[in-house]
Amino acid sequence: MTTDHPVSRIQHLPLCAGLAAHEGWDEGSALRAITIDAARICRVDDRLGSLAPGKDADIVIWDGNPLEIESKVKTVFINGCPVWPK
Repeated sequence: MTTDHPVSRIQHLPLCAGLAAHEGWDEGSALRAITIDAARICRVDDRLGSLAPGKDADIVIWDGNPLEIESKVKTVFINGCPVWPK
């Protein structure tokens, strides 16, 4: 899963995953494609891409399914600290 950054902005990656799920890819695979699978490809899955003890704790909390365009970001944590909203 990728975007054509900078033509299709990297911020739209969840939308791209959502479109793939809408076209028949199961939602779990689409979500993994933009989280743990991407981290594995970049060889940073030891600290990014999933929630586990010892990992970076960069987390986005959504008000709904992150693959649905209607869902909005509620909170963002970087290294376990809330950074949005301030």
